[in-house]
Amino acid sequence: MIQSLKVMGFILAMFFVASTVHAQGQVPVKILSDHMEYVQESSTVVFTGSVHVDREDFQIWSDKLTVFMAASGEQAGPSLGPDGSQDIEKLLAEGNVRIERENQTGTSSKATYWTKRGVVVMEGNPVLKDGQSSISGEVITYHLQDNRGVVEGGQRQRVQAVFMAPAGPAAP
Repeated sequence: MIQSLKVMGFILAMFFVASTVHAQGQVPVKILSDHMEYVQESSTVVFTGSVHVDREDFQIWSDKLTVFMAASGEQAGPSLGPDGSQDIEKLLAEGNVRIERENQTGTSSKATYWTKRGVVVMEGNPVLKDGQSSISGEVITYHLQDNRGVVEGGQRQRVQAVFMAPAGPAAP
């Protein structure tokens, strides 16, 4: 049982660690969607319709992606560059969310990434898969800074971990 917990911990760690690999530098991020709207009053950029986020270390698909900008004085527009730009507070992906990294996939109806805290929260039937192994629950929270994942069960869904174990004789 302890070995299975280590395996699932590794799956969680590898799935989310990709977003911190380039924390010191910058990497290009391409966002494709059918529509984009910048709302200055709420400091948000909303992408809707077949949203696809493509980054060198992972990809995200969703029906809607909202980028929340941190309050940092007055800004003329949605500039996101290093020269006087706003910082991103959080990303909220909603509707048919799928996150892929190498052979690992996460699905949920909603995923929130808090950039400063380094926390990812997946809700709405969240499932993480790595090959034939998977883990699911009501809420999956991963803390990138201390490499710690928490899968919560609830009234609607208990935590379920499925992993492949070596075949062999049963223990007495």
